[in-house]
Amino acid sequence: MDKKQNNKICNGYESNYMFLSDEDFQKHLEECESCRKEHERMQKVSNLLKEAKPYIKAKRKKNQILKAACALALLCFTSLSVPIMLNADKIYDDVIAMNSPTIEEMGLPVDEYGFLLVE
Repeated sequence: MDKKQNNKICNGYESNYMFLSDEDFQKHLEECESCRKEHERMQKVSNLLKEAKPYIKAKRKKNQILKAACALALLCFTSLSVPIMLNADKIYDDVIAMNSPTIEEMGLPVDEYGFLLVE
């Protein structure tokens, strides 16, 4: 009969854990078997989390190093590409528009059409 009364009074493990004081919660665990079993399962989970904590911290540190390396690579890329973009008009004139010396200006023999003369 006592167990039935405890089950009727029990609001569930989560609500008791959140709203009862530590002393009242421990008393409730002594009286309620279902909450005691749930508490044991939660303790196992807590122990697993404590065991995994160093690995999680190590992974977080590696991620921070990776982010810093990516930021550095982006900085290098932009610092090299911005000057190229600022000088794009000069590069266009020199390369695309062929504002380079002609064959005749370079001192090579040419025919009447301006092509390289091959004898």
